[in-house]
Amino acid sequence: MTDYDVIIVGGRPAGSTLAARLGLAGWRVLLIERAPMPSLPSASCPIIYAPTMALLDEIGADEAAYARGTPKILRMVSASAGLHAAITIPDFNGRAYAYAIDRERFDGALFDTAGALPTVDARDQTALIDLTMDKGHVTGVTIKNADGSHQTVSARIVVGADGRYSTVARKLDVAEINAHDEYPTSIYYAYWRGVSNFDDGGAAAIAYGPSYGYGFLIMDSADDTKVIAIEGQSELIDPPAGQVETYYLSLIKRHPVLWTLVKDAEQVTTVRGMKRIGNLYRAPGGAGWALVGDAYHQKDPIDGQGIFDAVYTAKLLAEAITAHLHGDLTWTAALKQYDDAARAETYPMYQSTLDRVRASLYTPTPEWGKVIARWLLQDPLVQEKMGLMITRQISADQVTNIPLMVGALARGPLRDLSQFLERRLHDDRI
Repeated sequence: MTDYDVIIVGGRPAGSTLAARLGLAGWRVLLIERAPMPSLPSASCPIIYAPTMALLDEIGADEAAYARGTPKILRMVSASAGLHAAITIPDFNGRAYAYAIDRERFDGALFDTAGALPTVDARDQTALIDLTMDKGHVTGVTIKNADGSHQTVSARIVVGADGRYSTVARKLDVAEINAHDEYPTSIYYAYWRGVSNFDDGGAAAIAYGPSYGYGFLIMDSADDTKVIAIEGQSELIDPPAGQVETYYLSLIKRHPVLWTLVKDAEQVTTVRGMKRIGNLYRAPGGAGWALVGDAYHQKDPIDGQGIFDAVYTAKLLAEAITAHLHGDLTWTAALKQYDDAARAETYPMYQSTLDRVRASLYTPTPEWGKVIARWLLQDPLVQEKMGLMITRQISADQVTNIPLMVGALARGPLRDLSQFLERRLHDDRI
């Protein structure tokens, strides 16, 4: 008899939603998180879309709690010299909006949702010390509780939901698969209050690309704050040791459009970030263990899909674990079911993200290329498809298919001509 059916190491979105799903199925779960909850993670300035919220509905998470005080984002804007293109976020099951969530609020709400279930023992300020093993099979964990006591507990399955730098994966020396580091990026961000609006269109996520090699993201977030993030090539976005705050501010000041927005605003958080962001999968599991969320699969945040991937892979792993614990699948078969389903959903977006990093941050754009980019990004049909892609309603390859691109490039010059004639007609009337 084990102490628990499943022990989950890591209480952020992947771990908490996995615990909630297993708890709803009646399994005995220990969920541990080393940080106090609620609290900010080490680095994240995320956006979530309706498909993520639909997954959270399934575990009973309260949107009014995890998105409290957070404006609904209705559009995604690409802006730079000579370009302003907006994508309206499409409807998905009654939600046509996104949130640039406050991770402290969000993570705390999900942790509480899991912990409220009678078969889930949710403990914050509880750290993994080691895994317990028996002939190569993971049998449990040794932990340090919030009161400083050490405890060894057993489980039928131990899950690492402990992020990019997963301790569980490191202790088991888990193999990396499909890793890509050809185009390394780094990101730094802070939250601000009192930032002027970029335009008059209301709450938005605005990508501002003033320079080759890096760009800015501005999103309306909780409690009248905005997050301003800088992402770019790791060799370019490389603050000197101990000078992250000064470096971050100097990059903003370098661009008058941005500095005008923030010069009278208050920076309300320190600058956080990640260097040389990883892009990889890991083996999904082994004898007595599995990985989920960023511990299993991670990619560049440029397309804002990380939280969806975390809670979606948690759903798939919960289904696989339940099938195994019911005796319907061997553990090997359950892991294969989980990995196959997770890759079917995440791998096309993974490839698309890698391509976007290369094209957006590592490929200089000639003047004729900027014209083509404008024709594509301002094309209504392309905008519609991109909105469906970011809300996971179509696959990434449906946005980059040749007929769509050719059609947009044919419509672009006609749109330019029509706008030119309208301006001439307006001028003649004046």
